[in-house]
Amino acid sequence: MALREIAASSRKLCILLVLLLLVVNLLLYSGTLGFDFLKDDHVLVENNPRVKSGKVFLDTLGKRFFAFPDFAFLHYWRPLTLLSYRVDYLLWGETPNGFHLANVLINAAVTVLVFLFFLAWGGRAVPAFLVALWFSLFPLHAENVAWISGRPDLLAALFVLAAALAFLRFLDAGGTKFLLFTFLLFMPGLLVKENLVVFPIIALIMTLMRGRWRRGRLPLAGLALVSAVFALMHAIISGSGGMLARASFSQVPIVFQAIGVYARMILVPIFPDPYFTMVQFESRPLEWVVWALLVLFILAIAVWKKDRWVYTRGAMGFLVLMVPVLNPVLVPSYPPLAMRFVYLPAVMGGALLVDLGMRLGRKWKPVLMAVTVLSGIALYWVNMVYQDYFRNDEAFYARLISNHPSDGSLYLPLALKRANEKRYPEALNLVRRGVEISKNSRWMDVREMAALLEANLLLVTGEPEAGFHRAQRIERETTQDGMRFKALMIMAKYHEMRKEFAESLAELDRAEKLGSTAELFLQRCLVLARMGRWREAQIAMEQARRLNPDLTDFSGLSRLLRSRGESDPGEASPQPAPVRRGE
Repeated sequence: MALREIAASSRKLCILLVLLLLVVNLLLYSGTLGFDFLKDDHVLVENNPRVKSGKVFLDTLGKRFFAFPDFAFLHYWRPLTLLSYRVDYLLWGETPNGFHLANVLINAAVTVLVFLFFLAWGGRAVPAFLVALWFSLFPLHAENVAWISGRPDLLAALFVLAAALAFLRFLDAGGTKFLLFTFLLFMPGLLVKENLVVFPIIALIMTLMRGRWRRGRLPLAGLALVSAVFALMHAIISGSGGMLARASFSQVPIVFQAIGVYARMILVPIFPDPYFTMVQFESRPLEWVVWALLVLFILAIAVWKKDRWVYTRGAMGFLVLMVPVLNPVLVPSYPPLAMRFVYLPAVMGGALLVDLGMRLGRKWKPVLMAVTVLSGIALYWVNMVYQDYFRNDEAFYARLISNHPSDGSLYLPLALKRANEKRYPEALNLVRRGVEISKNSRWMDVREMAALLEANLLLVTGEPEAGFHRAQRIERETTQDGMRFKALMIMAKYHEMRKEFAESLAELDRAEKLGSTAELFLQRCLVLARMGRWREAQIAMEQARRLNPDLTDFSGLSRLLRSRGESDPGEASPQPAPVRRGE
């Protein structure tokens, strides 16, 4: 049945249910508006010049989402997601409240689209509402909504649901305008999150489930062509073209178990906390195999008994969004199996429960209603508990380390936080503890990262020689340009501290061959200023400002460089004047 016909026959009920969904969402996540920046938010939003400067944003539009060398191992290019953060900054400034509000509103809009899609798919308002209600209360969504950096999944769901709704309208009623809307919604969605390259498969499943192959085959070919062109462009820009070359048949069992993990997340979304450790993945392989077989059995039954599993069949297509993240060996993220990845695929849980409920006889209806109410209350409460983990860095890392002391990767971000608070001995202890725990981890070797952090800490705690040698060893042995870059920066700082300015500049020159950052040019500026080479220092400062115009703390240094540069004949001063950060 067409969405327009449904709305005409029960318009008041639909409007009431939409308003109810909005109220539930806004009440559930209103507490997140007071949350702080967390984890990746500091680099991605709070201190990101690409968010704070329109010029830098436009200049770096063709660079990947986390530009080298800050996160060299991440292969993301998501310009529309970055643009959303830029808009938030223009509206709200540097406070996190506005960014959190945007996440809450996008999530509410996605929930309404879930309702509209299943209303159009199944033709009944109440079942569609129950699917959307389950989706809105889903506890594991706390990460996507309460964490500002979880926005890519929110925006991707918004675009893919809107495109799917337009394509469903085209399948049911035809019309060029609905096909046009499908493409116009799908293509910008690709610029939000690269996972949407699988949308043609979602559209194919919808076409087959709807029995509209003749009508849908040519549009499907067009969607596949768009995905292929984008995949090629994304591989070039992000540098991720070689990722698939690392795949092998030996990883098939891992993929199969990952299906089980995500099936468990979707069907029973209650964990000890909103974090999945890879220790669980390796220590309970049989459990994940059972869950994988269960979900595959459910899908087979839904296809076979198609008239009885309407909403489950409607949700099947969205499970395809899991395909790009099923192999934890290839996913450039940590943890490799993340709860935030089940954001839109979570509609399967609600759709399955609704179909099961509709199969029960009348005498079971009161029991079903009671179970539904109790489940809704339980999901709401668990969601609220999970949200509190994302209040701030301190709450997140302290609680997760307490719950998962065997996950060494959690110690390093907390160590970095302690270092920024100048609690250096505590930071060193956390680094060493994380390294000791992670020695045998196959999923994330933190030893190089930890060694660089330790080297930095040793420089400021009175053991600069040890810090220098540690960074030197990493620079010599690592295979990652990002790690080599950071090691060279530490070595340059060591030479600067010893007033070995020529050696410091040499290390910075080597680092610049790997990548250019505002931090690099600022450090070069400070070294050149201490050498009395004022004009060169001023040029380095200008280069730093081009990459990060937000260097307001160094305005005094800029004025000093300009004043000295005007009278500098170009020769180095015999007695270099010391210049400290903040002057």
